[in-house]
Amino acid sequence: MSYINENKKAWENAFDQRSGTYSDDLAKKLLEKENPFFHEDFLNVINAYDFTGKTIGQYCTNNGRELLQLSKRGVHQAVGFDLAKNMVDYANTIAKNLKLPAQFVESDILQIDASYNNYFDFGLITVGAICWFEDLKLFFKKVSEALKPGASLFIHEIHPFQLMLATSSESNYIPTHPKTPVNNYFENKVWKEHGMGYMTDKKGIENTFTSFSHTLSDIFNALIANGFEIELFKEFDYCVGNLFNALDSKGIPLSMILVAKKHT
Repeated sequence: MSYINENKKAWENAFDQRSGTYSDDLAKKLLEKENPFFHEDFLNVINAYDFTGKTIGQYCTNNGRELLQLSKRGVHQAVGFDLAKNMVDYANTIAKNLKLPAQFVESDILQIDASYNNYFDFGLITVGAICWFEDLKLFFKKVSEALKPGASLFIHEIHPFQLMLATSSESNYIPTHPKTPVNNYFENKVWKEHGMGYMTDKKGIENTFTSFSHTLSDIFNALIANGFEIELFKEFDYCVGNLFNALDSKGIPLSMILVAKKHT
């Protein structure tokens, strides 16, 4: 798909031009802290599971920090998939230097090799991954194929309600009423943008990132269609994507945690 190839170039460009504060202290944090990259609420969920001797797959790993953290829990093997070669190389270097049982694979998630079918005891999807896929049924099909029957899938993501809000850089933003929903939740909007602010401060990024909006029902139905049973769903009034932090603790659903189990 052309948008995936375009996103690959954009992510690699962004990571090449990352600011000095992004990723540089990843290894240090992994060494000095037990759980530096997971929110407390997500930790409360995954702490109920035993990862000892298990296999874990993560889809869209970015610099690998979450999977590297999980790989410290006595896992047999952790495998992360991401489009961007330089991010994959970076994460593999960290894993090697820290002697962690994690490896990262350069791959379009929709083209993960069949050798990983029925491979993982656990799956992981973290903040800002789902939006990069136009067809969630195809996405969760690949996720499901790589998981063993009975495997658990953990999702910590931005809440789709955020689609209704506008950031201060958007033309329909209302400064006096930042909590006002101004976008159509059901629009299935395609987003085209340059730069990746949290990584690069948007300096010199020429390639276009294409992302897609999805409703809660899109996510639930795509999971169900691919043999998952939803075991846990929690919503939170704080932002995990750094777009609406000013609206934290104001009663607006901004993030979510979902656990789904693949049917046996």
